[in-house]
Amino acid sequence: MNGTAPRQALGSERSRAVARAIEHDIGIGALGAGAWLKQIDLERRYGASRIEIRQALDRLAEKGLVKHLSNRGYRVEDFDAERLRQVMEVRAVLEVEAAGMVIDRHDEASLAALKQAAERNRDALLHGTVEQHESTNLEFHRLMLAPCPNRELVALLFDLRGRVPVAITRQRNTLAVLQQATEHHFEIVRLIRVADLPALQRLMRLHNLSPATPEGAAR
Repeated sequence: MNGTAPRQALGSERSRAVARAIEHDIGIGALGAGAWLKQIDLERRYGASRIEIRQALDRLAEKGLVKHLSNRGYRVEDFDAERLRQVMEVRAVLEVEAAGMVIDRHDEASLAALKQAAERNRDALLHGTVEQHESTNLEFHRLMLAPCPNRELVALLFDLRGRVPVAITRQRNTLAVLQQATEHHFEIVRLIRVADLPALQRLMRLHNLSPATPEGAAR
């Protein structure tokens, strides 16, 4: 029994790593919406066992990124405009709430770091790859939410971000929309510094809404 538990724990950690790798490839569009995920192909692609692949796919099914069809297998979930709108709406509600929890908890040092993250995100949009732009965007939001005392809220926000593949938002966001969303980061820093909560909450809502919604941009 003592030898079994570590092996199970290792297998569980390995399946989580495989799930993250598949999620990444779904996110950047390497595994597109509607694509069938053949387990034997995934085993070769990710160097994983059949059970690790199955566990990883079950994890992603729980997150809504893949769908298990009985007797047919797994398929990357389609992400229609209405589902995107609903996820973004929930995210907007939660980030508006989180804004009220962090606005008084940032100091000059954390605001300076936040501004630097905004600059890296803008540079990545103009000169970097899609992955670099997305990673710097996540970095900005992690720093903004770092002082939030409700860590469950923060975890839920990032879980919601993971439910929308980057490839999907890129299909709906023009360069102008992405530039606007990137500039929002600098305004977020300014509004936190002057402690203007109503304006910050309005901006956080705008910042999270889908381009399918006339008010906003999906970031």
